[in-house]
Amino acid sequence: MDLYIKQRVFSFGDQFTVTDQEGKKLYEVQGKVFSFGDQLMISEINGTGQIHIKQKLASWMPRYSIEMDGEVLCEVVKKFTFFKASFDITPFNWTIEGNVFNHQYVLKEGQNEIMTVQKEWLTWGDTYHVTINEERLVMPCLAIMIVLDMVLHNKKNNHSAAAN
Repeated sequence: MDLYIKQRVFSFGDQFTVTDQEGKKLYEVQGKVFSFGDQLMISEINGTGQIHIKQKLASWMPRYSIEMDGEVLCEVVKKFTFFKASFDITPFNWTIEGNVFNHQYVLKEGQNEIMTVQKEWLTWGDTYHVTINEERLVMPCLAIMIVLDMVLHNKKNNHSAAAN
């Protein structure tokens, strides 16, 4: 499934829109403006599914929990690396590897690619082309992609710049 995640340029808090190849809105991502740490919610446009992203502040490296229906699905933790993106997603035993400068990332389980991400250049605001290979994993993969953007490319996230 091919999706496009576009960050809204002029907004309070983090906000993204997720569309299909034809530009039809499928999901919205809304961030809380006044909160300690990042807190976002992804919801389907029709209002049915919701997933929450919460930053854990008491951590040496950036750490986020992804929750659905009040249950923690996984935690995304950035590994200490230079010049490349590397994350662990537990308990799924998934990893993210990528190139920070080219904005290209791959989410894997072993050698199996679950999601690929590539930044679209020459667009107004950050736009990412995301390919998710299993439709049942769309919501968790979107949440992981949002975490990637916040940790690696969000200028107001002070500790993420130091960890890159």
